[in-house]
Amino acid sequence: MDIRLFVCCHKPAAVPAHPLLFPIQVGAALTEERFPGFLRDDTGENISAKNRAYCELTAQYWAWKNVEADCYGFFHYRRYLYPAPDARRPYRIEREPTAALLDHLGYETFPELIGAHELVIPKGEDMGLTVREHYGRAHRPEDLALAEEILRESHPEMEDALERYLAGTVCYFGNIFIMRREVFRDYCGWLFPLLEEFDRRAGLGAGPRADGYLAERLLGVYAAARRKELRVLELPRVHFYTGGEYIRRRALNALLPPGTGRRSAVRKIFT
Repeated sequence: MDIRLFVCCHKPAAVPAHPLLFPIQVGAALTEERFPGFLRDDTGENISAKNRAYCELTAQYWAWKNVEADCYGFFHYRRYLYPAPDARRPYRIEREPTAALLDHLGYETFPELIGAHELVIPKGEDMGLTVREHYGRAHRPEDLALAEEILRESHPEMEDALERYLAGTVCYFGNIFIMRREVFRDYCGWLFPLLEEFDRRAGLGAGPRADGYLAERLLGVYAAARRKELRVLELPRVHFYTGGEYIRRRALNALLPPGTGRRSAVRKIFT
């Protein structure tokens, strides 16, 4: 299978040389800087100039319109999926992506695992509060309310999935996923018109990076709506940090593991 896992980078970053990974510079239309050896999201049909609102989605749109592959995946320069379906936690912390680390994480088995599924999403993380409430604490609740309104109007058949996901406590973060070609095309054909309508109605009143943040939640809605008909797999993420941030994150995850009740209780106190 032709599997392309695009690693979205808004600044120069180390991406290991690996046959599955394709580093891509996002927001390339907004700068004259070019990242050596990277693809760019400002060639062919693109929305690169919308990167400040759409974040990594500009790479997703570019691949939808310009790339033929069997499977499409999207990672971030500091967040990857890795093939460990039985992992207990939604993510782990490492210092940096290297070829040796990918080998350690079992990337040689990744193509077979990807080929056996049609939709791969991050392992769900129980936040201890609803997805709707979590969004409202982190971002502008008005933006999500408008996106909900648009989705109910344009896809009433998804209203049940929308409510199930947003009223639940398990989130799928990062706009990170891997999809078979047919699913990817269906998802993009569903997602981008929703965001375009959101842009039209919200105008300049939307919050910073609103389209990118909304898409994170909409991916969860899409997965909820199609879970019964697709072979869906949840995989953990690996997050990369350096220096003192790496030490702090490792300590936090040891004291308050992600996805646990302890972490949820502390989050409710401080957010």
